Amino acid sequence: MFDPALLKLLQLSDSALPIGSYSHSWGLETWVQQGQLSSSDELLAVLRTLLEQSIAPVDGLACAMAYQASANRLGGPDFIQLNQILTATKWAKEPQRASLDLGRRLVSLAQRLDWLQELPPGQYWHHCTVFGWLTYQLNIAIEPAVTAYLLSNLMSLTSAAVRLIPLGHSQGQQVLAALHTQVFEQARWCCATAGRADPLTHLGSFTPQHELACQAHQNLYSRLFQS
Repeated sequence: MFDPALLKLLQLSDSALPIGSYSHSWGLETWVQQGQLSSSDELLAVLRTLLEQSIAPVDGLACAMAYQASANRLGGPDFIQLNQILTATKWAKEPQRASLDLGRRLVSLAQRLDWLQELPPGQYWHHCTVFGWLTYQLNIAIEPAVTAYLLSNLMSLTSAAVRLIPLGHSQGQQVLAALHTQVFEQARWCCATAGRADPLTHLGSFTPQHELACQAHQNLYSRLFQS
């Protein structure tokens, strides 16, 4: 059966989507240059930790909350506040700017594709909130949307690691496949938490070494990636 929503979700979560995500390493370049990330086993450990301690409880949850905001249309302030909190949470300059740039470019692309029925409230949007807002408008169910968002983040990180370490493409795919169960579990947690009365109280991460790596990236002697 033809499912246009599924096709759009697959296209949105493709790492080749022309919004610039392939040009960011999100701090991995720092660790590779420092010799702290040099194998597929280390990459698997890093991605599992980032997924469970940072990506899902911040951007994944925000994606689910933005989906709910798009579904409920409960005015702009809640959505605007969510983006403001994300900006404050992402204190390292490069990933903060990258997240906002990707959000802006995704809005622009969605408009050109005629996929965006209604602009998100406010003027500044993070990638995760635009993804959540847009997937509701495309009639994509919340759990597949958030699952795809989390996996696309890991795909972007894996793509950067394959080029940086370097790794074989098959090794990168093995790392991603090993994380499927965690991706599904974290997506379910994000969706369930977004439906609570106080989801903002659950939004937060604790990955100080990764945040320091992101901040240190701008001072590396040579860089292949923007963040």
